[in-house]
Parts: sequence; C-alpha cells; structure tokens
Amino acid sequence: MLINQPTLAPSRKLSAAMISASLAGVIKAAVTNAWPQFADPMIWEPLPVIVGFAVGYFVRERR
Repeated sequence: MLINQPTLAPSRKLSAAMISASLAGVIKAAVTNAWPQFADPMIWEPLPVIVGFAVGYFVRERR
C-alpha cells in the first residue's frame, strides 16, 4: 500500500506523536529521579508509547 505524501516533510500526526512521546519520556525520567518511590516500571515504561499513540490519533492533518 502506497501513501500519497506530497512532500518529504513529516506529517502533523507523526510530529505530534514523536514530540509527545519524547516529552512523556522526559517527564518519566524527572519523576523517577526526583521521587524514586513513584518509579514503578509497570506504569512508566508504556507511558511514552501510549501518550504518543493517543496524541497521534487525535491530531488532525492539514487540509
């Protein structure tokens, strides 16, 4: 399946998903370093992936 993308620039969905996942990773690192008692891997490991997916799902492409 080919995707018709008029430019080489990444889409808004991809950019939003990557930025939000990166920010979630930074927040995860800050919380686990500042408050080790809240550093449960069951919560923090999937968080960047889930946040990136959710933001990418809700961001609209340009029309």
